[in-house]
Amino acid sequence: MTTSYDPGFPLTAPQASPMAFSGRGREFLKLLIAGSLFQIPTFGFYRFWMITKLRRHLWANTQVEGESFEYTGTAKELLIGFLIALAVLAPLYIAYFILTFMAEERYAFASVPLVLVMYVLAHFGSYRARKYRASRTVFRGVRFWMKGAGWAYAGRAILWDVATLLTLGLTLPWAMASLERYRMRHTYFGNVQGDFVGTGWSLFKRGWWIWALGIVLVFGIPLLIAGLGALLVSSDDAVLRSKGGTVAIGNIAAQLIPFFLIVVPLILLPLAMAVFTRWQIDGLKFGEVTLASKLRRRTFYGLFLKLIFSSIGFLTILGIVAAACYLLFGAFFQEAIEAMRDIEEMSWASVSVGLLIALAYLAVLMGLGVLQRYFFGRGLWAAIVTTTAVANLRSVDAAVAAGQPSGVLGEGLADALDFNVGI
Repeated sequence: MTTSYDPGFPLTAPQASPMAFSGRGREFLKLLIAGSLFQIPTFGFYRFWMITKLRRHLWANTQVEGESFEYTGTAKELLIGFLIALAVLAPLYIAYFILTFMAEERYAFASVPLVLVMYVLAHFGSYRARKYRASRTVFRGVRFWMKGAGWAYAGRAILWDVATLLTLGLTLPWAMASLERYRMRHTYFGNVQGDFVGTGWSLFKRGWWIWALGIVLVFGIPLLIAGLGALLVSSDDAVLRSKGGTVAIGNIAAQLIPFFLIVVPLILLPLAMAVFTRWQIDGLKFGEVTLASKLRRRTFYGLFLKLIFSSIGFLTILGIVAAACYLLFGAFFQEAIEAMRDIEEMSWASVSVGLLIALAYLAVLMGLGVLQRYFFGRGLWAAIVTTTAVANLRSVDAAVAAGQPSGVLGEGLADALDFNVGI
């Protein structure tokens, strides 16, 4: 179904132009399913072609004043970037293997250097990946492009991460504003420089209560339980001080684990994403061009719930199919499993069961991956586009081409380190 701009969108900015997304969900889903299936015989390498097709679909169906964006990247570039990233990462993994072999008794500490290196490379790669995607995005025949050094950005990001950690997340709004300002001031549309006018204080005012609620849920409730335990231990009541009282506290803590792991992220993450995304869009500029967003929090909740329930439904159906197969071929499976326990009795039946288990595992991974890309790739993209208006677009009519396409290392690192979120 074609998604279009809501006429009720309040265009408060002068000369505002509503954005629109015309891509059909069925078409995107077909690309996803076909691409995922083709990854099996190609050992995963077809994903570069799948990602390229998905990006071209999203870019081409995003319009401003009836004119579409264009994605000019190729699957071959993504493949080359991945191979370059492997060449960079392979010596690190080899050094890590040697280090852990030599320091087997201190294995946990031996992994620290590799984790730190990967952490730095993740920041470096995220900036370089953004440079790649920007330089493969064209609008009205003019290319976006970026300057700036990936290592300089990584240094900034690391310092802000340290500050955020030391302040329990209180400085996160200022970190986001600083890093986005750095990225945007190094981003160009032809010869028109970008900018970011959002501030840390404005983001803090929008989302301070989310931070406060998170602190209460993450630290307040455990402290309350600890305080309750202290009261029980110091109580004059022998029953409360007994082993039963301790067990009761342990049961309460165990019941709260699902709350912390599921409920808290489900409540806070969509809120935080909605507040940040709208703040980020409102702060973007290219010369005199500004953007205004009316993205709603319920949109993120809707996408989260769709992803969760569709994933549950998919796993349920897959489980029913697996159970039906076991009931129909139970004797065959039992014989094969018994044979797998003794290597000398390995047969074609046991090998077949092993292959079926591997295929089931792949089906779970691919199915969940398809759902994630559909709802938080296409779904979120369409929601953002159709709630955004662009003001003063005619001010960049005179923009001329400038800049050069960026290298592919960043995209390769993003793929090799598996931190490439979304499309």
